[in-house]
Amino acid sequence: MKQIRIKVVVQAKKENVPGWPHINYGYEKKTEEIMSSVREYNDDAIFDVVKYTSPQEAEETFEEDKKKYDGILLLLMTNWIKIDNFYAKHTDEMPVAIAGICFCGSGSLLESTVPMIRENNLPIPYCSSTNNMDIAKLARTLVVNAKLKRTTVLVIKNDKSLARETEAHKRFGTKFIVKSSKELMDEFKNVPNTEAEPIVKKWTGNTLGIIEPSESDIYEGAKLYLALKKMVKENKANAVTVDCLALSYEDKYGKNRHMYPCLSHFQMNNDGELGVCEADIDATMSCLISLYLAKKEGFVSDPVIDTSSDQIIYAHCVACRKVYGTNDARSCDYYIRSHAEDQLGASVQVIFPTGEKLTTFTMSNVNGWGAIHSAESVGNAGGDAGCRSKLVAKCNARAIMDNWMPQWHRVTVFGDFRTDIMNLFKLKGMRIVEEDK
Repeated sequence: MKQIRIKVVVQAKKENVPGWPHINYGYEKKTEEIMSSVREYNDDAIFDVVKYTSPQEAEETFEEDKKKYDGILLLLMTNWIKIDNFYAKHTDEMPVAIAGICFCGSGSLLESTVPMIRENNLPIPYCSSTNNMDIAKLARTLVVNAKLKRTTVLVIKNDKSLARETEAHKRFGTKFIVKSSKELMDEFKNVPNTEAEPIVKKWTGNTLGIIEPSESDIYEGAKLYLALKKMVKENKANAVTVDCLALSYEDKYGKNRHMYPCLSHFQMNNDGELGVCEADIDATMSCLISLYLAKKEGFVSDPVIDTSSDQIIYAHCVACRKVYGTNDARSCDYYIRSHAEDQLGASVQVIFPTGEKLTTFTMSNVNGWGAIHSAESVGNAGGDAGCRSKLVAKCNARAIMDNWMPQWHRVTVFGDFRTDIMNLFKLKGMRIVEEDK
C-alpha cells in the first residue's frame, strides 16, 4: 500500500496573546507529548504537524493538502480561532477528525464545534480527553479510512448483482474484483495432492480431533486454500470472500462437491490475512475494519438470542483461533468438523476463551447504517444445531433483539473497540444504531 500521511493541525494563539490555556503556552511540548502516543499507536502512517493561528493559514494550504494527505487531525489547543469551521466546510474533499485538548480548546469544542457537527450532521468524529491514547485512537480512524481506500477484495461468486460492491466502493473507495466458480475450479484442479499435503498435516497435527470429515474432505480444503491464495496473489487482493453456500448447495463445483472454504479462511485469518464467508460484502468490510482498526481478526457469525439467560450466541463454521491478534502467542484450540448445515465437507469448531470483552458490529452500505453492541464471552455452546463454532456471551439480550438491524451476519472482535468503530461510522456519514441501548 502507498504510505498513509495525515496532517496534524494545532490550533494555537499567537505569542503574547492571553486566553486559554494561557499566554505564551508551550504548544510544542504539549503537541509532542500527544504525538508520541499518536505515532506509537499508528506506526503504519506518517504524521506531519503544523501550528496555525488563523483559518486563513488552513485555507491557503488546502489545495496542496488534498493532493498530499489522507486526512486532517485538528487539535483544538486554544479557543475561538475557528479553524474547525473551515475544515467542516470541506469534509467531502478531505476527512477530518477533531480532538479537544482539555483546558486548552475546551470552550471552542463545547460551545462551537460539537453543536456545529450535530446541527449540520457532519461526518466528523471528535473526542475530548486527558488520555492521549484516546486521541491516538481517533487518529486511527483516519488511518483506517485511508487503508480501506487502498484495499482490493477478491469476490468469488456467480451472482451477477454488484449492488453491494458498488455501494461499498462509493462509501469506502475499496476495489472489488469478481471471479466465477469456474475460475476457482480451474485453479483448484491444478493443485496436486503433494502440494496440499503439508497444509493437511499442519491442520490435522494441531487439532484436538477430527470428528466427521474424511481425509479427502480435508485435502479438498487444503487445495481450495492454495487455489484461493494464488488467485488473491494474482489479483493483488488484500482479502477474499466466497459465495460458499450457493456454490456448494447448487453444485456449482460439479460432481456434488461441497468444498467449503472454512479451513482456507481459518488459515488465512490465523496468518493475519482475510477470508470471509458467503460473498458478504458488508461483513467483509466489517472484517477489514476489525483487522485495520483493532489489528485483530473479526469472527463473522449468525447470532442467536437467548433472553432466558440474557445471552447471545455467535455461531458459524469459520472462526480464527488467533483472536488476540496474529502476533500474540495465544491461540484457541479447535476441532476439524463437517459443515454443520449439510454435515458435509470440512470446517472448524474453535473453542473460544471466556471473560473477554467483545465488540460486535456490522453495516449496510446500501442503506447507510452501522450497528454495534457489546458483550462479554462466557463459554462455548455445543450441539449439532446451527453452526460449529458457537461463542456464548453475556449481553443485554432483550435490547439487542428489540433494536436488531435487518441483517443476520455480525462481526465480533475481542476487546472494547466500540468508540473506535463508531468514530469510523461517523466519519463515513453512517447512521449509528447501538443495538444494546
